[in-house]
Amino acid sequence: MRKFFIFHPFGFAVFPLLLIFSNNAGEIPLRGLVIPLLIVVCFTGMSLLLLRMFIGNLDKRALVLSVFLLLLFSYGHAVRAARNIGFPDNTVLGPEAIVFILWSILLVILTYAALRTDRELRPWTRVLNVVAGILLGVQIIVGGNTLLSATATTTIPNLASPDRLTTAELPDIYYIIVDGYARADVLQRIYNYDNSEFLSFLRARGFYVAEQSTTNYCQTALSLASSLNFDYLQKLATFDKNSNDRALLLGILHNNCVFAFLRHLGYTIIAPASGYAYTEFVAADHYLTPGMTLSELDNSILSLTPVPFIMNLGKTQYDFHRDRQNYILNNMPSFKDGTPPRFIIAHLVLPHPPFVFGRDGEPITRTRLFNFSDGSHYYRDGGSPEEYLDGYRNQLAYLNRRLRKTIEDILTAGRTRPPIVIIQADHGPGSHLDWGLLTATDVTERMGILNAYYLPGLPQNPLYTAITPVNTFRVIFNEYFGTAYPLLPDRNYFSTINLLYDFSDVTDMVGMPPVSP
Repeated sequence: MRKFFIFHPFGFAVFPLLLIFSNNAGEIPLRGLVIPLLIVVCFTGMSLLLLRMFIGNLDKRALVLSVFLLLLFSYGHAVRAARNIGFPDNTVLGPEAIVFILWSILLVILTYAALRTDRELRPWTRVLNVVAGILLGVQIIVGGNTLLSATATTTIPNLASPDRLTTAELPDIYYIIVDGYARADVLQRIYNYDNSEFLSFLRARGFYVAEQSTTNYCQTALSLASSLNFDYLQKLATFDKNSNDRALLLGILHNNCVFAFLRHLGYTIIAPASGYAYTEFVAADHYLTPGMTLSELDNSILSLTPVPFIMNLGKTQYDFHRDRQNYILNNMPSFKDGTPPRFIIAHLVLPHPPFVFGRDGEPITRTRLFNFSDGSHYYRDGGSPEEYLDGYRNQLAYLNRRLRKTIEDILTAGRTRPPIVIIQADHGPGSHLDWGLLTATDVTERMGILNAYYLPGLPQNPLYTAITPVNTFRVIFNEYFGTAYPLLPDRNYFSTINLLYDFSDVTDMVGMPPVSP
């Protein structure tokens, strides 16, 4: 009898991972897919072997396993659908529990039907093999096409040769990105939060706080790709405004001018893991992680399944995220200066959602699935405006307290030369952000950011109140390294989540009356 290969359980196990990757190929490095793929393939193979103890027929065994895998990876989608049709969140019988019960019943029924049938299942196996193969092939083509598109031509500013400082005089540079941290007037107006105490602390320690600062772009990857190349994205590459292809953006962000410039001077790049795909600078000279952790891809895969709902492996996804943020805050001061000098880029996903810290740092864990949703997506996934405002205020209060200690430790550590410290938000918060509609968004909330600089040893302050991130490293390189980069006009661009390159110039809208809730 001719041998027949049963493929479909492996195909249905791998398909959800490839789907996530192909939809996010521009922000998830290909190497990040390797371990999850190995895990699901090994799990599927071992499951087939173990089921042999209970189900002798290979076709039935494979069919049962495929049903299980399809239900497993559709769980998260079903939970979201249940929440969208009105099932309330609670700790007893929320959408997660309801879908888990229904999926368990469905699995039992379908497994029973497969085991009891007397029909020849080989034709069904052939059909399922073909279906699984087509699904995988489509995702491979889509993901591959996205990756290949990253070869588009880009242009970056010419790197001027510094002529002022010797290597021994080069200061450490800390670039601390506080995700979604709003400007003081925005905090007061929308969140009823007085941030004057923290800002007074910064000024007392020698920081210049740009009180009218705004971000150049409303999304993290866009903002950081611009600031780390000290130019506007529209000048760095040719983007299709109808495209959602993020591969080119990832290349611009990770192969940025700041890293190239500082490496040319002998700097070591240090990047702690952020948990956010775009700012996982794994090619840094020192990429630091807090031991066991979960990447954004790992979290996305887990959130498709009931694993976060039923598991208690000592840590939840919320715990891993909390540990990562504390790890960055705890260890930033320990990066001492020396030979060569250091550039530390630390992306804190705080006070941005998910809201995992209470005001005093106590752990907060939501009953719903873990993700980084903000703005209208936060509400789509089950959050409420009241929860957003309260969660943001509490997480901000905790972050302020931790930053005070971190900054004190950085500035008081024994050094041959005081460090440069930049504390800068990539964008503002999103309690009034509509990801699909500019006119429904409070532009000032989203664009108004905290932007503070500690620039020691300069005879006069080169900064100004409305400076935007695109000019941050132009100022620093000019003042400390003798370059002559002209400062650019400070402009603000909004784009939706699905058309991130369709930029709307909202410079004249920033500061206008807010959108009605």
